[in-house]
Amino acid sequence: MQKMKIIVRSAAILIASGVMAGCAPMLSGTMNLSVDEDVLQTKTAKYFNTDKVKITDMDKQALSTSYRAQHKGINYNCKLYYGEVTCKRPGA
Repeated sequence: MQKMKIIVRSAAILIASGVMAGCAPMLSGTMNLSVDEDVLQTKTAKYFNTDKVKITDMDKQALSTSYRAQHKGINYNCKLYYGEVTCKRPGA
């Protein structure tokens, strides 16, 4: 009887952890639905430590948003993923 309880408990833990892991992309996808140009403007300005950034070519995916930003006359390819902005110069 004790072995059966251990097996059932282990199975329940495995199922619960699988469900939790499966929820993360769904929650992120839901968070990404609310991303608009204003959100990108705010987060990218913070990334560059400025208040003047131009945002263009927004492409929303399930978990991320790719876009172009212009800062001090330089163009950057940027990505918002899980709420974090990363930008690189084209070709870099």
